[in-house]
Formats: sequence, structure tokens, C-alpha cells
Amino acid sequence: MIVLIIKYPEKVDKNTTIGVTATSSAVDMLKFQKAKEKLTKLGYNIVETSNVYKKEKLVSSSGIERANEFISLWENEDVSHIIAATGGEFLMEMLPYLHNYKEKIETCKPKWVQGFSDTSLLNFYLTTNYNIATVHAQNFGSFAMRKYHKSLEDTLNMTKLGQNEEYIQKSFDKYSLQRDENDVEAEYNLVYDNEYKLLNGENSYVKVSGRLIGGCIDVIKTIIGTPFDNTNNFCSNFNEGMIWYLENCELSVADLYRALWQMKQAGWFKNVNAFLIGRTLSKESYEDYTYEDALKDALLELNVPIIYDIDLGHIPPQMTYINGAYAEFELVDKNKGILKQKNI
Repeated sequence: MIVLIIKYPEKVDKNTTIGVTATSSAVDMLKFQKAKEKLTKLGYNIVETSNVYKKEKLVSSSGIERANEFISLWENEDVSHIIAATGGEFLMEMLPYLHNYKEKIETCKPKWVQGFSDTSLLNFYLTTNYNIATVHAQNFGSFAMRKYHKSLEDTLNMTKLGQNEEYIQKSFDKYSLQRDENDVEAEYNLVYDNEYKLLNGENSYVKVSGRLIGGCIDVIKTIIGTPFDNTNNFCSNFNEGMIWYLENCELSVADLYRALWQMKQAGWFKNVNAFLIGRTLSKESYEDYTYEDALKDALLELNVPIIYDIDLGHIPPQMTYINGAYAEFELVDKNKGILKQKNI
């Protein structure tokens, strides 16, 4: 076995430059400007690619243009942190063109790449193909928030970590289902009690460790069987095993089962130690087939802890997850969670 070495970008300090590009959909311009204004006040320099200001149906621009714009930031030595403008639907269109930049991706100094939802496919691709640590966290538009929730502060703090440094996050007390879409600076409406659930056991305490990998199921599954899928090679090369973190945005319970089944059959989960599954809006049963049924039927036979309804995904707030980082997760008293991540 060849033990892989994760490439951690240099820490991001204030007065360094964040590059923003629209890797998928176009961003609301008022939200973008507010986010830029707030991060600038915190001391960051912000530069953006031209496609941030474009919109072509469901995307900002063509796949080749999005790849070219991303690489322009990757090659820019002044940029230390790239954040996707927003999520979307068709980020996969840029992968064939990005794949042609293999030499540039490998030879340029790595930098933090951040986003979630559709952006998690870009993160997943970069980590599993190039062993570069990436950041599953809010897209740029979320930083327009009037007063930053701790989850946003955690994200900014975690990109300031150096080699061998550790960061600890604890599950949040409340979560939100709705926010005012007419207010670009809206904060989370945290009204629902948060409870992490263990799918396959009665114990109130679970502790697992391994390398983090994952993202939005809806989109990362699309690369199975393509030239961009190096998942098995990546996951098989860690003696400590993997912790898969996954969130479902829009898949029905039947679609969720099909997606997880396909990922399992593709061999993605052969070296798994645990699953961390985010909250989802798509919990409606299909006839008598439930959300929990989908998770059990797909994952239970792997005989590892499956913790779900965690702080991850489209129902905020969510923790920050570093793809490739060594992690320890504890499910503790009253179904709360503690996630420790270390850049080793």
C-alpha cells in the first residue's frame, strides 16, 4: 500500500487575497457585493473572475470558461483561498476541461478551495485526484450575513491552520429550516432543537476516527465510472480508514437509496470506518419506504456507525469539513457531536 500524503495549502491570514469564481450558477449580485464588503472590512482582499457577473440559463458560463476562470485563480500567486460564488446544478460540465489542466494543478502551489452543494463535486475531484485538502463549507454568498454565525467564523478560522494543527467543532444547539430570502443579509432562524441520531445502535456514545471525504450525494455520484473518478485509489491508501460525510439536497428516498447503492457497488465504501449524514429536506416516505429505510438498506451491512441528522448540508448551520484531514468524531451524551480535525 502506498500511503498518500495530503497536501495542505498554506494558512490564510488576514490581508491575504480570496479569489471568487462562479464554478456553477450565477450569484445574486447584491448578496455578492454585501459578502465582499463584509470580508473586506475583516481585512481580506477580494478578487473575482468575470463570470461572477454572468448568467446563462442555470449556469454562469460554459464549462470551459468556468474551468479557465478557476485556473486563472489557481495560477494567481496572490490568491491563497478560492471560494465558489454559489452552488448550482451543473458544475460537472467544467471537469473535462479542468482535467486538461492536470499539470498546472499539480505544479502550482495548492490553495484552499471552498464551497458546498454543487461545489462539493469540485472539492471531491481535487482531493481524490490530487490529494489536495479542500473545504466543505459555505459558498461566498453566505458571507453576506448581517452577523456571522459561529459556523462561518469556524470556516475562516480553519483555513488559518498550519500543518499538524487541530480544530475542534461541537454540534450546534439549534438549526433552521427557513430564512428570509428577500433579505440578503438574513441570519439563520434557529428554532429547532438539534439532535444527532445513531442509525444502527442504542449506545449513547460512539467514537470513530479516519480520513474525511464526502460532499453532496446528488452531485458527487455523477463521476462514478468517468475519467474523473479516482475515489477507490484515494480511499484505499489510508491505513486509518475513511469517515464519509454525506448530505442529500434533493434526492427522494428512492433516489437516495439508488445513489448510495451505486456508490457502494463502485467500491467507494470498502475502507469506511463510519458515516456522518447531514440533515435533509427530502425525508418524505415513498409509500411505506422511509428515509431511514434507505440509509439502512444501503449502508447497514457495512457494519460501521451511521450517525445522521448532523450539522451538514442545506439545512443550516453546518460544520466545516476538510476533505483529506484526519478526524475524530464523538457522539456524546444527549446525542451531541464533537468533531476534531487535524492537518496531518
